[in-house]
Amino acid sequence: MMEGDSQSLSSVGSDLNLLGSATYEFQHQDIHSSCPEKIIICVDLAQEVETIPVKSQSKGTSVSLLTCLKNALRLFVYNKTLMNSEHEFALVVLTSEANWFCNFNSDPALVCQAINDLEAVQENFESFDTASLYSIIYENCPPPPVPESPLLSPPYVVRTILIYTRSHSMPVYRGDPAAHDALTMSPYFFLDVLYAHEPPGISNMCEGIFDILAEMYPLPKALVLDWSHNITLLFNCFAKLLAHPLQRPVQIKMDHKLDS
Repeated sequence: MMEGDSQSLSSVGSDLNLLGSATYEFQHQDIHSSCPEKIIICVDLAQEVETIPVKSQSKGTSVSLLTCLKNALRLFVYNKTLMNSEHEFALVVLTSEANWFCNFNSDPALVCQAINDLEAVQENFESFDTASLYSIIYENCPPPPVPESPLLSPPYVVRTILIYTRSHSMPVYRGDPAAHDALTMSPYFFLDVLYAHEPPGISNMCEGIFDILAEMYPLPKALVLDWSHNITLLFNCFAKLLAHPLQRPVQIKMDHKLDS
């Protein structure tokens, strides 16, 4: 379970990461200085993102999940820019399929303005086509070729952060696997997942959805997080996403504790 959250599904992801880390060995191309990231932030805008309430621990009032996500994303963008001003950000919105919303930009003010413009769609979709996500990423930002020397850093890496917020709508894969295969075979493509959901139970599909999301990208390179209702833990998730994918360890070996 995620620290402090009894309604988390992360124990499933931890088991998968443990399985992957047992056989994973870092290669030369896995260890690099902080080359720029092209970060594609994919935000689910199905109606549930507005209907899931998030309670403020300090004020005792509730706000929508979308409002909290916007706040966390703006902070994430500014913190990543402080780490490296050459990082670029693009936005994709998810409905029944993935749609390109905002082109790459390294100006955090402009990126945050685009984040502010995100609005929920007043519709609940039966499913989400994950194949459309791989296709739109490969069309707009294919990973760079692998250098001849394994000691050379890539000019950039492509990282997708998928934020999925549905508790009643299963992701499905429909379409040509060419884009999926091209991306997942590249050492310079990464897909991280943040699943924000209702408390899991018999009235929703949270556990099944999490299982599918956790399998979208080969472990152990993926960072798979889940969250439910605790606003502090939501910001903790985005803090974990700050780590550069070519520098961070596999998820099961990450240590986010502060020494006193």
